[in-house]
Amino acid sequence: MIASFETAQVTVAAKSKCEDHVAVFEFEGGVVLAVADGAGGIGNGAQASRAVIAELKGTASVDLDESAWCSLLHQIDHRIGDGESTCVVLAVTVQGIIGASVGDSQAWFVHDGGIENLTKRQIRKPLLGSGQAEPVGFSHPTSQGLIVVSTDGFCNYIRKERFLREYLWHDFVVLPRKLVEMVRLPSGDLWDDIGIVVCRPRHIVQSLKRYSLDDVD
Repeated sequence: MIASFETAQVTVAAKSKCEDHVAVFEFEGGVVLAVADGAGGIGNGAQASRAVIAELKGTASVDLDESAWCSLLHQIDHRIGDGESTCVVLAVTVQGIIGASVGDSQAWFVHDGGIENLTKRQIRKPLLGSGQAEPVGFSHPTSQGLIVVSTDGFCNYIRKERFLREYLWHDFVVLPRKLVEMVRLPSGDLWDDIGIVVCRPRHIVQSLKRYSLDDVD
C-alpha cells in the first residue's frame, strides 16, 4: 500500500554560481516537483529561475490538470521580471503524473527497464520571462516508477544506457548526486549547471509479526 512519495534533490554549479533551481512541494495525497534553468547569455538567469520557483510555491497544487498547469506557466511567463528560464513542473499522486513544461529541461518516467520522456512534445523557445512562452502539458496514468526531473546540464549529456545500467545500484537518498557524477568530465568539470529531483512511491513497511506454533502430538 502506497502511503506517500519520497524525493531527493540536488543543484550543482558548473562554475561559481548555479543558475538552476529545484523544489519539492508536499501536499496531502501527493507532491509537486519543479526544476527551472535560468538562461545564460542574456543576464539575470539565476534571478529568473528563482522567481519561477517562488511563483510556483504559492500556486502549485496536486489538483491541476494539464490545461491548468499550462495556464499557470503562462501567468508566470508575464510575472517573473528580468531574465528568462525553462521550467518543468508536475504533480505526482497515486492517480498518476500531470504537469507542463517550457524549454529544454526534462521529466522522465523510468520503469520496466526503459525511459519515457514525459516532456518530449515541449517547445524549447521562447522561455518563461519572454512574454511569449508556449507551455505544453503532459500526463502519465501511473506513478509506479522512478521519476527524474532535471535541467539540461544532466539530461543533455547523460548516456541513457549508462543511467539504466547504474541507477539501481545507488541508495535513493544519494541518487541525484550519483547522477551528477555520471556526466562529470574527466577533468572534474561539468558541461553546465545541474538541477535534479527524483521521486518514487514510498511503501509502508509493516512491523514484524511473530507467530507461535504449538506442538502437535
